[in-house]
Amino acid sequence: MKIKYIIIVIFTLSYFPISCKEHSQTPKANLSESVKNIDIRKESKQQDSLIINFLDKKYQSNGLFIPDYSPSFPSYTYSDKKVGIFSVNYIGKTSQAQQYWDINNKNGYFSKYQNPEQASNLSDDIKKFVNLTDYYILASYTPNKYISYIDNTYDEFELKPNAVTYFYLYIDKTWKLIHEISTDKIPIDDLLKFQTNILQKEILKNNNNLINKYDGVYNVIIETSIPSAEIARSKYTFTIKGQNVDLSLITYLNPPLCEGKYFAVEKNNMLELYYFGDQLSCISIDPKFYIKKEGKKFYIKGIEGEATYNQWIIMK
Repeated sequence: MKIKYIIIVIFTLSYFPISCKEHSQTPKANLSESVKNIDIRKESKQQDSLIINFLDKKYQSNGLFIPDYSPSFPSYTYSDKKVGIFSVNYIGKTSQAQQYWDINNKNGYFSKYQNPEQASNLSDDIKKFVNLTDYYILASYTPNKYISYIDNTYDEFELKPNAVTYFYLYIDKTWKLIHEISTDKIPIDDLLKFQTNILQKEILKNNNNLINKYDGVYNVIIETSIPSAEIARSKYTFTIKGQNVDLSLITYLNPPLCEGKYFAVEKNNMLELYYFGDQLSCISIDPKFYIKKEGKKFYIKGIEGEATYNQWIIMK
C-alpha cells in the first residue's frame, strides 16, 4: 500500500504550550532556539542505537502545518532513508490550547482566514500563535528498518507489516521514550486524544503526592427529565484510595459513560480526577471531575450534562 509522505503526521505526538489569551502579548520564541545541541539516544531494546535531535532546524525545512484533524495541532514532518520518518507535534496543555486549532472554533486560528486549506499550510503564521510554554512537544518516530521507500523517492513509501512507532517527549531539555506501539494500531480517528492519553500517563505518574484525606467510597445520584417524560437516573460510585480512583455507574435510561480507572492529583485544595481507562472518547487534557472537602463533607463537580456539570454536588 502506498502512503503519501504527508500521512506520517498520523503517527505523531508532540508537546508545545500555547496561551490563547496571550497570543498578541507574549513574545514568540524560535522553535529551535531553546534546544540547541540537544540530542537523544533511543532507549528501546527493539531499536538500533541512533542519535537524533528531532528539533534540529534541518528537519524543519518544510515548516509547520495543521493536519486535517478536528481539533488539530501544529506539526512538522521529516523523511530520510537513513533515519526513517518522524513527526514533531505540539499538543496543548489545556483544552483551550487544543481547541484553538479546531477549524470550527470561531475564536481560533482558522477564524482569521477565508481559506482553511491555505491557512493550514501558512507556517510563518502558525508560528506566531505557538507559545513554547503552553505545549507538550511530542515526537513520533518510525525507524527506517520498518520502511520501504518507493521509486527511490522520499515522498512515497510502504510500511512493513511489523512497523513500530516510538513516542518521545521533550522534557527537561532531553528526549524521553514514553510509549511504543505497532504502527497499524495507532487510532488515527482519535489521534489527539491518543496523544493526550500517553502524555498524561507519563506526566501524572510522576506526581507522587500521597493523598489519604479523600480515601473512601462515595455515591452521587442524579435524576434528570428526558423528552419521553420519564426520569433518567444515574448512580455514580467513586472508590478512592490515594491517587487511584475507580468509578462505577448504575444508570437507567442513560448510557454508563466513562466508567473505570481514574488518576487523582491534588491541586489548590481540590482533588482533580483524570480518566485513565481505555475509552479514548473519555480522554481530555483537563480533569473529568473535581472533588473538594468542606468540613466533614465532600463535594464533586463535573457530573452529568449542562444542568449539573458546573454545580458542586454533595457526595454521600
